[in-house]
Amino acid sequence: MIRAAYNRLRSLKRAASSRFFRLKSLVQNYLEGGQLLWPMTVRTDVPVRIDGSGSVVLGEGVQLGYSKAPRIGSGEILLQARGRASTILIGPGTATSNNVSIISTESIEIGRECRIGDMTLIMDCDFHEVNPLTRNDSSGQSAPVVLADRVWIGSRAIVLKGVTIGENSVIAAGSVVTRSIPANSLAAGVPARVIREL
Repeated sequence: MIRAAYNRLRSLKRAASSRFFRLKSLVQNYLEGGQLLWPMTVRTDVPVRIDGSGSVVLGEGVQLGYSKAPRIGSGEILLQARGRASTILIGPGTATSNNVSIISTESIEIGRECRIGDMTLIMDCDFHEVNPLTRNDSSGQSAPVVLADRVWIGSRAIVLKGVTIGENSVIAAGSVVTRSIPANSLAAGVPARVIREL
């Protein structure tokens, strides 16, 4: 009986937190001129910051953050579509752990039922030029990032610009993905390479 009451209170707290972060993100996104689609079925266990003047679209049943997973500080999730033409699309049923950052200047598309580990960074741009004389003059090169359906990204992985990860593939924890990975593959390392087929 006590456990049932505790679980009910926890469920109510989670629902209230999700509504609060949804409202906060909608207001912040509106003030910056961006577009945000956040269905009521999206759940959050940690603070979520959505900013930039681009578009962020979350699918039905997306889970942002997980209360039992490791976290640093609040465990905040960052979804940042920086420019007016920038887009972040997260497919239905996809779940992230805590302290995840997804930053787009062009396009990041994450498929259905993906799993993204804690402290993962996904970005479609260099954010600076390489040349030291012009390093602060522009945001450098960018190219779209695509994670197909049911991709699993391990903890603390980094996915860089221009990468496509095929459906069902797994990226091992701590990997840096600089090149595309085919479907049904396990990839690991810095830079990530295919180790075997799944």
